[in-house]
Amino acid sequence: MVVFFFQLAAIVLAALALWSVRHELNEKATTRRAWVVTPALAIVVAAILLIVSPGKRYELWVAAIIVGLPVGAFAGLWLKVNRDYGQSLVRVARAWDGAGAATLLLLLTLARIVTSQLMVRESGRFGVLGASAVFLASYLVGRYLVARFYKSPRAIHLDMILGKDPGRTLIA
Repeated sequence: MVVFFFQLAAIVLAALALWSVRHELNEKATTRRAWVVTPALAIVVAAILLIVSPGKRYELWVAAIIVGLPVGAFAGLWLKVNRDYGQSLVRVARAWDGAGAATLLLLLTLARIVTSQLMVRESGRFGVLGASAVFLASYLVGRYLVARFYKSPRAIHLDMILGKDPGRTLIA
């Protein structure tokens, strides 16, 4: 019964992670703290899925981290970032990869609850679902780190208002 509640919590947190990445889809300015919410929630969701995973394959999880971080960092290099230093606001051009990763994470949490609670089939104990969640979380973390610490300090300054699109072209 405790595992079921962990799985429900993972679904809620994955949905919150998907909701928190909306600023990338609507190109609106947001705070730097709001940027960290998506990768932080993804880490928690991946940890929950690893805890409730019937297959404990640590080497697969480590491989997912080792592959996910640089892939996410490479994706972060392609983000077009603008920053308002006075207001501490950041804005990116429309990027679908963060929302796609958060969507896949939500689908993985739904798949975990369906396969372990609703289906009679026994798990193969390969740990692929948990490793996939770790990959997506590390992808989002690598992407965030590059956008925050590499792209954002080099970004052009624009005057922005929280939650608004300044209507200017973003410069890489």
